[in-house]
Amino acid sequence: MEFETEKIIEAAQCAINRAKTAGVDGVYVNGNLNKVYSTRFANSAIHQNFTNIGNNLMITVVNGLKNTNVTINTLDEAEIARSVDYAVKVVKLLPDDPTFPGLLTDKQDYKKLNLNDPKIKNLTADDVADKIVAGINTGHEYSKKVQTVSGNLNFADGVSIFISSEGLDNVTADTSMTSTINIMSEDDSGESRSNSDFGHRKFDQLPIETEAAAVAERSVNGLNAIMIDPKAYPAVLDFQAAATPAIFTGFALSAQSILDHQSYLIDRVGEQVFSENMSIVNDPHDPHFLSSKPMDIDGVASQKYTLVNKGVIESYAHNRLTASRMGTYSNGCSMQMWGETFSFPYAMKMKPGNKTREQLISEIDKGLLITNFHYSNFVDPTRGVLTGMTKDGLFIIENGEIVGSARNMRYTDGIIDMLSNAEFSKEVIQAVPWSMGMEVPAIKIDSINFSSGTTH
Repeated sequence: MEFETEKIIEAAQCAINRAKTAGVDGVYVNGNLNKVYSTRFANSAIHQNFTNIGNNLMITVVNGLKNTNVTINTLDEAEIARSVDYAVKVVKLLPDDPTFPGLLTDKQDYKKLNLNDPKIKNLTADDVADKIVAGINTGHEYSKKVQTVSGNLNFADGVSIFISSEGLDNVTADTSMTSTINIMSEDDSGESRSNSDFGHRKFDQLPIETEAAAVAERSVNGLNAIMIDPKAYPAVLDFQAAATPAIFTGFALSAQSILDHQSYLIDRVGEQVFSENMSIVNDPHDPHFLSSKPMDIDGVASQKYTLVNKGVIESYAHNRLTASRMGTYSNGCSMQMWGETFSFPYAMKMKPGNKTREQLISEIDKGLLITNFHYSNFVDPTRGVLTGMTKDGLFIIENGEIVGSARNMRYTDGIIDMLSNAEFSKEVIQAVPWSMGMEVPAIKIDSINFSSGTTH
């Protein structure tokens, strides 16, 4: 995509030149250009393919102690000019923000990251079909009770750029792949379903067969689910379930959440909060990680740093604005979330433990194996209380063995309570909650409180 890369760079420079003539202090542009491929399959057969060229430019105009941005999905010069003129008009109307740090002028040391898969350039439709068919066949080979395999395989190949009026620039080629597999099994008792969301940067290493086998096993084992009493249970959070307390811990570690008084970790740096077995780093430099990147949307070089060390809170995730307001330095964690700029540790890795997932299960006398959660959200972010429902397989453990499945239930519990004495598996996976890469182990917890049952 060499020609297209030059085109998006020219578009960014066009925006910068337009803003310079409008009498503002400066401007910077974040851009993405991707060739997007998507294949969907249902009823164990591929039924849809499409390819699309996607691009966007986020143009941020800075004038004194204020800034604003506009995002467009075209490289048309006339539209770029119109959007820049609009942003300039808006920024001049805004009041000053005395905490705004102004233009980024410091030289940045952007890591040269190998984030692209060169094989994508020569990938054929047959290659994609073969990958999906292998997953479908793996699901059906597990059991005759497997009825249908469905899901999707999506990947984007292109470049991301950052260019500023102050001479900062970075162009990074990147490839990302995400996939979903859903499997439905059936017998005389009824139906059971399970699901997995996963991803990778390398097409050859996308674990579609491994995930299909695991989803098929959960789907079959989920048949004949019984209703159990909603109460507190010891549990093992399987990999995808573990991503839920992890990502909500990420929100609590956001400096923006701290400033907004929407975090249960306010003023707790240096304090033992979680299990001494729990450590989290933000690592945006791992080339296999879907969240890796050399800079954040402020143009600050991304950094690898520790958030939690043996249960002790070490740092918060900062962008330039939160760092200015809290009298510290940005650690390169600025991103767009819900249409707004937000500080978030977007490349979190939880440190693995010393036991296998099976060993963690074997240590549960009477409890549950939880595959996944959905519709989770804070009940009270200042106390870290979450609620949501189980999904994709809830299994009963007795004497260290899985003996059956249970109907889904709603949980309501505090993250600190869940993780205060947690143990972690030595195996880890790259989960993709909210399309963000996150490395998590399985987690054994002393207790999770279920507040009610569900209808399925």
